[in-house]
Amino acid sequence: MPNIHVLPPRIANQIAAGEVVERPSSVVKELVENAIDAGATAITIEIENGGLDSIRVIDNGKGIADEDCETAFLRHATSKITTANDLFAIRSLGFRGEALASIASVARVTLQTQTEADELGSMVRYEGGELIEHKRSAGTRGTTIEVRNLFYNVPARLKFVKSARAESAAIGDYAARLILSVPNIAIHYVNGGKTIYRSTGNGVAKDALLSVYGIGVERQICPVSFDDGYMKITGFVGVPDLSRANRSGQTILLNGRIIRSNALSNALSRSFDTRVLIGRFPFAVLYLNIAFAEVDVNVHPAKLEVRFSDEQRVSRSVVVACSEALIRSYVPTITHEPNEQKTEQTQTFEAINEPQIDLRTPVQQPSFTLRESGYSSVPHVPTFRMPPREITEPRRNDPIFLKTPAAEPLSEPYHIIGCAFDAYWYVQQGESVYCIDQHAAHERLLYDALMAKSAAVVSQTLFLPEDVRLLPSESDLFFNNKNELEKFGFTFSDAGETSVTLLAVPQVNGSALKGAFLHDVLEFLSGSEEARPNDWFRDAIAQSACKHAVKAGERLTHDEIKTLLDRLREQDTLLTCPHGRPVAVRFSKTDIEKMFKRIL
Repeated sequence: MPNIHVLPPRIANQIAAGEVVERPSSVVKELVENAIDAGATAITIEIENGGLDSIRVIDNGKGIADEDCETAFLRHATSKITTANDLFAIRSLGFRGEALASIASVARVTLQTQTEADELGSMVRYEGGELIEHKRSAGTRGTTIEVRNLFYNVPARLKFVKSARAESAAIGDYAARLILSVPNIAIHYVNGGKTIYRSTGNGVAKDALLSVYGIGVERQICPVSFDDGYMKITGFVGVPDLSRANRSGQTILLNGRIIRSNALSNALSRSFDTRVLIGRFPFAVLYLNIAFAEVDVNVHPAKLEVRFSDEQRVSRSVVVACSEALIRSYVPTITHEPNEQKTEQTQTFEAINEPQIDLRTPVQQPSFTLRESGYSSVPHVPTFRMPPREITEPRRNDPIFLKTPAAEPLSEPYHIIGCAFDAYWYVQQGESVYCIDQHAAHERLLYDALMAKSAAVVSQTLFLPEDVRLLPSESDLFFNNKNELEKFGFTFSDAGETSVTLLAVPQVNGSALKGAFLHDVLEFLSGSEEARPNDWFRDAIAQSACKHAVKAGERLTHDEIKTLLDRLREQDTLLTCPHGRPVAVRFSKTDIEKMFKRIL
């Protein structure tokens, strides 16, 4: 008896469905891409119970002829490509011909369609990959596909599907990116009978972005425009304050296709350089257009991953395009107005500075502020002189970070040797030399001071209420944790499915934590079911300390660094910043002598 045999088509389709149909959002993606390829100008997506009970996609595209309805459900049946050469320049979103066959093999599917040339439409119905019914029926131009009871016949697959809330969030995330990818198509997304998104389809990318993220981001986005003949990049990047705790705020579209690319995401982060904090990710919606022959989209059945023929050039283009967009947003514009009191040859020019994001506002803290008077608008470049050596003989093995008695705060002498790169201070004490990172040291002190005052949550009422647009992945988290958020210091009003109004927000040392922090809190909740408000607050304090600490490259005076060192000596300070980086590195006299081979 032979051991090798050909699998029946039904089982083969179920195996193929494992790659194409991973979850309900995969079904929505495949059906919507077919609708776009069919020339639809309006698409409606309706789901129930996270798409597990029902998914319905309605479009006004060209429809399917009656004689092609059953063929469309066969594996590798497609109208997108005809020869192998077509794979080297794929222009359509779908092309593999696997989607309908895979979906029909693991669900109950009903297709209703009609072309413009037909007087009657067609209806076909499949269950578990088997044709149940095919008949002519009345209808309108376009196609409606309903998928019910997804994975009903593959319980092993159903067991690994996430909760209805998580699946709804995934579909909502895809719907949001879909609106951004096809601003010329009107998208209507309905979840459980409630409208979540509705775009106009007027073809304006900015309007599509605002329909997803709300009108509040309009003043925080910078237009991107780049074209070097090889690649064209348009879209928007957000100002640093619009950054997120993950890459959920990044949408990259290649030739109209939603893609995932670590290389391009890293390029986007490089374009922001030091404008965003470590662990934060820039906000961006980028439209990339390149010759179809320069990219391979036939990498994975999901078609989210792509390969570029010259990935380094594409990455460099992204860095340049986004960097230039940010620079343009900070350059003052020049306007001129005629002055009636002057001659016609004389004009008055006035530089109008756009409001800029101030990332160096010092923390107003009476207990410890390195520069209590704030920073001058004129760069301060002090003349540094080496301080005289202390007369008192230093003790041996007496590190500056050990706590000293309050009565003798300066009983442990040290000697400031100098500073390297306006960032690292070298201090000698006893037979040790310490290399101190001024930013990490100041950040540690600010964090400890803020944490010491964070026992009580302080809520600050906003003079102008702030509207915050919630993504589908954030909406359920918000309503499930609303009470804890209010205890944390938030006050809400007019909370809906896709937006909420902030009336009051928590504050850290006088700095109000507004809508951006609410997004971070919800992201923190999505990654940990054991999250507690104190964890959110601790993270906020760490970010505030990092933001307000002196930066590497910022010159300090001798008195300022002495104040910093004295504070480090007066308290039990950890030798790391809140993010885990070292504050100081110690070199003993023996270590240095070994480096120079004086001793072995």
